[in-house]
Amino acid sequence: MTTHLIIPDAHAHYQFDNHRFDTLGKFILDRKDQVTNVICLGDFADLPSLSQHGEGLSFEGRRLKEDVDVTHDALKRLWGPVNRYNARRPKKPFRPKTVMCLGNHEARIDRHIEHNAALDSWLDMSILKYEDFFDEVHPFQARVTIDGITYSHYFASGVAGRPISGESIGRTLCTKNHCSSVQGHSHVFDHAERVTATGQRIFGLSAGCFIHPDYVESWCAGTVHYWWRGICILHDVDGEGYYDRIEWITMRWLERHYG
Repeated sequence: MTTHLIIPDAHAHYQFDNHRFDTLGKFILDRKDQVTNVICLGDFADLPSLSQHGEGLSFEGRRLKEDVDVTHDALKRLWGPVNRYNARRPKKPFRPKTVMCLGNHEARIDRHIEHNAALDSWLDMSILKYEDFFDEVHPFQARVTIDGITYSHYFASGVAGRPISGESIGRTLCTKNHCSSVQGHSHVFDHAERVTATGQRIFGLSAGCFIHPDYVESWCAGTVHYWWRGICILHDVDGEGYYDRIEWITMRWLERHYG
């Protein structure tokens, strides 16, 4: 049996503080006797300097460094408590398997390189330093299966490649994927279960987000009130895509107890 701690879209942004990563890092360490896997669903970095919203692509080099610096700071705050704990106890460290599924905001880097070959000499995904903090880093839209549960930043709803969305994302994940699956991207929380024709119980989970409470951008101004902020934990995952208990913990609760 394993336990998966899921971090949905965090959108580290230079205009908002990173305090929430301190509280989450303390919480992860506090659950060291339970958590075996930490899965980040992507869009950990917001990267507004590489925005694709509006007309075409924009690139603001003067702000890219700020975007990268705030992402590095968020990573250090998130893993700081665990790293300090392990430094004090080198013979018995806490080392959960850590996985990053890149999101569409990280994919902005590749898209800018595709449109401007001159950037290829210095701009690539390595500037985020995810490999320094995660055991595995998977490309945007890759499907990653861990203990029978398939993770991705989002899953496509059809041949057009649009992400699964709407009011019943969990149910749609079950009917489209035919397996237990977890995605981020929509920033809303939704969970559903069903039993397949063979009797296997599967679930679909849209895991919400871990965005700063004051975060608002023009592209999302009309939908922020739908967002759920927090993390999810799947306890006692059986290796065949199911669990014994699901726990969802709000950002407000983390702040009250670990802030």
